[in-house]
Formats: sequence, C-alpha cells, structure tokens
Amino acid sequence: MVAAIAASQAQGAPINFSTICLAARVSKTFLYDPKHSDLAEQIRSLRQAHPHFALNESTNSNQSDSAKDAQIVRFKERIKSLEDQVRTLKEENELLYGKLSERALS
Repeated sequence: MVAAIAASQAQGAPINFSTICLAARVSKTFLYDPKHSDLAEQIRSLRQAHPHFALNESTNSNQSDSAKDAQIVRFKERIKSLEDQVRTLKEENELLYGKLSERALS
C-alpha cells in the first residue's frame, strides 16, 4: 500500500482513495477498515498537501466542457443539414405527386 502511494506521488498522479486503491489493487472498504486507519489518514493528508490536483481536475473539466460544446455545435450543424435535406425531399415529392395526378387526369 505504501508502495502504491509512493508510486502515485512519483508519477504525479492524484492522491485519493480511488487512485490508491486502483494502484494497490485493494478495495476502498480495505482502506476504510479501522485496522488500516493509518493508511486512510496518510492518503487524506497527502490529498490535502497537494491541492494542485484540484486545479488539474478543473482544467480537465474545462477541456471536457469544450469538447462537449464542440460536439453540440457539430450536432446542430448536422441537424440543420438534415432538416434542409428533408425540406428539399418534401418539395420534390410534392412536384412528383403533382405530375402523377396530372397523368392520372389525362
């Protein structure tokens, strides 16, 4: 467990229960067990000692929001294109139905 904490620190990975559990291949229940309260406390203190990870998470969140916004723009453009295509096809159908009814009357 201590090795997982040290490895996470060396890699610059965020120090939190999830990342440490993943690195050490243990469950969160293991860390929350009173027998291992020293490990949990160590993770909490390291998490508080490295607040720069919170900034990285907000940066990732901003990048994620930007990606979502770009995708929304692409979807809106696609919707507009499809709506234009539907409008064109409806107009063509009306013309064809008109021609068909003219032939039926002749």
